[in-house]
Amino acid sequence: MSGFSTRRARAAELMRRAGLGAAAFVPGPNLAYLTGVHLHLMERPTLYVLCVDGSAHALMPALERQKWQSAVPDAKTLYWDDADGPEAGFAALADRLGTAISLGVEGLRMRAAEYRALARHFGPDRLVDADSALAELRLLKDLQEIEDLRRAIAISEAALGEVYDAGIGGQSEQQISARLKAAMLSHGATGFAFEPIVLCGGAAADPHGDTSGRIVAPGDALLIDFGASYGDMHADITRTVFCGHATDTHAAIYDTVLAANQAGREAVRAGRAVGDVDAAATDRLQTSPFVDLILHKTGHGLGREVHEAPAVMRSNREPQRAGMVFTIEPGLYRPNDIGVRIEDNVVVTETGHDCLTQFNREIMTLA
Repeated sequence: MSGFSTRRARAAELMRRAGLGAAAFVPGPNLAYLTGVHLHLMERPTLYVLCVDGSAHALMPALERQKWQSAVPDAKTLYWDDADGPEAGFAALADRLGTAISLGVEGLRMRAAEYRALARHFGPDRLVDADSALAELRLLKDLQEIEDLRRAIAISEAALGEVYDAGIGGQSEQQISARLKAAMLSHGATGFAFEPIVLCGGAAADPHGDTSGRIVAPGDALLIDFGASYGDMHADITRTVFCGHATDTHAAIYDTVLAANQAGREAVRAGRAVGDVDAAATDRLQTSPFVDLILHKTGHGLGREVHEAPAVMRSNREPQRAGMVFTIEPGLYRPNDIGVRIEDNVVVTETGHDCLTQFNREIMTLA
């Protein structure tokens, strides 16, 4: 059985357990994971439907015929032309599958256009949000995925080192972001996991703030949250450094976050609850003098999407399993003053964990 066949069989079993007769996938990580085909989510509705019996159907724009047919010849595919539109294809798909079927959809990815078309032909009561049922599909990474993620992280870390070596004082956030992206590409990135978040001074107190023309000044903290893509995998790394010097208070905030990051990493072990990682890291923050500066949980799953299962939060009692990959990114944020976040990417192993990120975590001051 090929790798894609094995993945599709696993998806069918997850659907069976959830009481679904089939699931419809739109262009994105799940469709690529199941078929190896990367399609754009564009104005033309595109669906891949996998049934619990292993059969597959698809609704494809005619312009994708050559690409799709050569990659997934076994799918029973309906092609539609721009001149005719996809409505007849949705009707034919419903005829093939039967309108009594319970059809899973990707609740966080499927657009209203596809959902409403399916609802017209299957009935809205037949459509089920399958995100929770399918969360396990990509939960455990295989060896190739881990290797691609290692490469994405190595590229990211090499690029960050170049940016630091060039200096940060007097540079704008946008200039630093541009240098970082150019360096990632020069080191072999196939793209960016997301637009880098580069924030200095008080702006760093917004965890997902917007990079702008702000200039890095002496005494500022500079927070950089970024990641290269390699293959289908995405790195997600954050480091915080200081321009010229750090005040005693800022250094104490940094050391608190560093201790939380270390505690979180030490809690990664197969068999322990995922939530134990959040508990270990957050407890360090909550017992510090900076408890009022906590804004978020400790992390999230990482892989073909920057945010995926599992959620690294105290309430998640799901056991850690070898092959899970997630971020550990505690942070503290004082409005109009400073934000500090230290983010690492770890994979759970049979004997503990492997921290894939190796970039320096100790407090750094740069010119």
